[in-house]
This record gives sequence, C-alpha cells and structure tokens, in this order.
Amino acid sequence: MSKKWLYHLTHYRNLPSIFEQGGLVAHRMIKGSRIPYIDIANVGIQNKRSLTSIPIPPYGTLHDYVPFYFAPKSPMLYAIHKGYVEGYKEGQNEIVYLLSRTDLIHRSGLAYLFTDGHAIMKFTGFYHDLADLNKIDWKVMQSSFWFDTEEDPDRKRRRQAEFLVHQFVPVALIVAIAVKDREMKQKIDLILQQYRHDKQVVVRPHWYYGEGRWK
Repeated sequence: MSKKWLYHLTHYRNLPSIFEQGGLVAHRMIKGSRIPYIDIANVGIQNKRSLTSIPIPPYGTLHDYVPFYFAPKSPMLYAIHKGYVEGYKEGQNEIVYLLSRTDLIHRSGLAYLFTDGHAIMKFTGFYHDLADLNKIDWKVMQSSFWFDTEEDPDRKRRRQAEFLVHQFVPVALIVAIAVKDREMKQKIDLILQQYRHDKQVVVRPHWYYGEGRWK
C-alpha cells in the first residue's frame, strides 16, 4: 500500500480547539458550531469551495472534508507569507503543519478521496482508490518551485492536489507537527503538555518561505 505523507496547515492557536474536539473538523462543521477558530484561508476561494460538489462518494461539497496537501511549501502558504489573505496578517511563522499518512487514513476506515490538482478547478480529477495516487504529479510535488512556466502552465494547479477526509480526522491520526523554528516548537510542546498529547514536534524551516520572490 502507498504511504504518502499528508500536510494540513493551521494556525498554532487552533491546536487547543482541535484537541478539545478530538481532531480536525471539516469547515462546514466549524462554521455551524461555536468552535473557536482562526481562519487562514482566502475568503473568495472558500466561497467557491463551499459550492464545489464532489462527483464521487461520499459526495457533498469540499466544505464537508478535512483537506491535506501532498507536499509542504504550498501556494496557500505562499499567499499567507506575502500577506495576500484578506483578514489574516500574522504571517507564516504562526502556521504549523499537522502530518498524517495515506495508509493510516485508509486503515482507520474513514471515508476519503483525493484530487490530481486544485479541487475547485473544473478539469481536476477526483479519485478514491489509493492505486490512483499515480495520477498525482509527484515530480512537481518534490520540486522546490511550483510556479507555472511557459513550457508547463499547469504546475501550480497540480501542486495543489488534495487528500480529502470526510468530516473528521481524529487526533490519533496526526502523527507529528512541523514548525518553522525552535521558538514555535517550544510553544507547541507546551500546548501538547497541557492537553496531554504525545506528538513529535519537528523543526522544518525549509517548509516555509524566505524573503525572496519564490523562497
């Protein structure tokens, strides 16, 4: 069975709510409750996601799923880094990665599916068989740069392929947390201690952007 790492972005101050809920909750469930939540997503894109229907079981819309990327250093994080997300100006240092794996999700029995590109694009494909993970462009996932080129104007869409888990992902399936620096690691370690969770916290500065245009 394929074992591919999965990357969910969230603000570190969302961790207490995540632990109190017992896991990651789909966007629709968050908005329909009083769960404290710092939204780091683009409002316009989220509006489109709320209307984007899933063409395969268990159906619904994108807001019925917990999203993961197949690679770090996503276009979404770049938008956060550059201050392009309306309503969010705290930058990328406050953002952490919650890590899981495809085989763990599969063995858990949770309903899931995945895409071969940005999920709101009309020509993006949807799949639910892990044998179809070869539809993902792993070369662009492993590349340091994802921007479109004259030779390949579709790289950014493919880099934003998603693994989507229906409604909820238990904390037990989050195997590690990645952060930008040691200062953030100390904050996360304290939160984990407070909520009595034993999770590995790793420092991965190369999963974040620098000061240059594409760094």
